[in-house]
Amino acid sequence: MDQQEAARAVLIEVVNLLDAFKDDIVGGWVPHLLFPGKNHIGSLDVDLAVRSGAVGSNAYSSILGRLRKAGYSHSNNPTRFYRSVSGIQNEVKVDLISGEYAQEERANVVKVGELALNALRGIDLAFEVCDKITIDGVMPDGVLNTVRAQIVRPEAFVMIKAFALDDRKKEKDAYDIAFVLNNYEPSLAALAANLAARVTDGLWAEAYQILTEKFATLETIGPAQPNGTKLVLTKKSPF
Repeated sequence: MDQQEAARAVLIEVVNLLDAFKDDIVGGWVPHLLFPGKNHIGSLDVDLAVRSGAVGSNAYSSILGRLRKAGYSHSNNPTRFYRSVSGIQNEVKVDLISGEYAQEERANVVKVGELALNALRGIDLAFEVCDKITIDGVMPDGVLNTVRAQIVRPEAFVMIKAFALDDRKKEKDAYDIAFVLNNYEPSLAALAANLAARVTDGLWAEAYQILTEKFATLETIGPAQPNGTKLVLTKKSPF
């Protein structure tokens, strides 16, 4: 098992552990899970968006309690859990984040039970547009499992990544956007149709504006990579 396989194993385990909160948690492994076999460079960490006010079927067994009981270590600022996997040198990181708008008021930190989650711009979109999918594979202990998880749809994933690209210069954000656009089916016209009614206001409009600025030309920060290469679309962009 390599680092990426370990991260997938941890994702399956965490989804299983937090099944009681399944309606309030959305995963972001879109390139790996929705476009398998397309040679994505991989995701070594697990990012999960947790809805404000999330409460499991057993309110006395919190997210923190469930993960700690399963052997995960915990740190704050940001709220992050770590899972050791046999044969893997580096622990897999599990980042729990939330959207900015709790009870319609904008916040920097959102309380979910005993946890204080960093509220990030654009994450609210994950709760608006997501689908339940089936994920199967081994968990860190080697046991096979099949889980059902909510995963953000590609159109929202691209917009969330736009906010990330605007907030930091991390080339993988632009890479992920280009990867999803290049592999989206049936066509980018279909993706554009899904977005057309959404990008007229709110966070959707803000994200769309970021995309048009960051990917204005091959010389702007979206396509331009630190090593001098350019990210290019193999399909005509809808933006």
